[in-house]
Amino acid sequence: MFLILAMLVGAIVPVQTVVNTRLRQSVGSPIGASFVSFVVAVAVASALAFTSTGALIPDLSVPAREPWWIWLGGFMGVLFIAGNIVLFPKLGAVQTVILPILGQAIMGLVIDRFGLFQSPRVPVGALRLTGAAIVVLGIAMVLEIPRRQAATGSAAGPGVWLLRAAGVLMGMGSAVQTAVNGRLGSALGSPVQASQISLAVGVLVLLALALSLPGPRRALASGIAPGPWWMWLGGVLGAFFVFGGAALAPILGTGTTVIAALVGNIICGQVLESLGIGTGGRRTLPTPYRLAGLATVLIGVAMVRLL
Repeated sequence: MFLILAMLVGAIVPVQTVVNTRLRQSVGSPIGASFVSFVVAVAVASALAFTSTGALIPDLSVPAREPWWIWLGGFMGVLFIAGNIVLFPKLGAVQTVILPILGQAIMGLVIDRFGLFQSPRVPVGALRLTGAAIVVLGIAMVLEIPRRQAATGSAAGPGVWLLRAAGVLMGMGSAVQTAVNGRLGSALGSPVQASQISLAVGVLVLLALALSLPGPRRALASGIAPGPWWMWLGGVLGAFFVFGGAALAPILGTGTTVIAALVGNIICGQVLESLGIGTGGRRTLPTPYRLAGLATVLIGVAMVRLL
């Protein structure tokens, strides 16, 4: 049952991306849409924190005594959410889901190897490095890079590869966010309050960007255009994603929780793309080659996380 719940937590990410992408249409700016989503997420996280701890506002003197990087979780969360909103309509659900996994695998190995952010050092042996290489192979299969090059006689343009590189960087930031919030949760004695602080930092970052950049400032000043009621659910989903991971990790272990969440993430992303949800009705059914790539990614991730 807990494994199924972890898969459902992972499935939140592509659904949240679809919702926030629709919100972007009404707001008119990815930064503005991210800001609105984060405000909703903070409200939901605060309600969850008050329910579980009885305190609406966490003790900020605790993170103030920690190293400066303890505040990075919110920055990385902004990078991930805003990046998803930008990449989803350009690369599709599957690539938007898969590429950050590569970044998570790479950064996860670096954090383990060097014990960054006061994480326990975990040896990085040949099997885990092989798992990372298998992840790269699986991603190449999912993107159907060899087949597309053979069919068209040319590779994807530099703009596409820049977007794909951004997806990898998003995943690296997500791994940093997990490590930093884990340390913050240990310091506070409450992963829910750590998530609350992380989301609040994200709101402040996005507010500063929205006020300093003319595009987001104009978009927010002009108001939010009417849209479907569900476009407001992105923040709710984000809060439950953070809370779900924090609640399940102590029960299943971090590695198992991440594996199960990635499985739900990948499956949900492929289902959305197959149904044409979030891609303007453009359906992309998975080929056997792509399905084999998805399975290869999962095997590689399991090796990186568990060996």
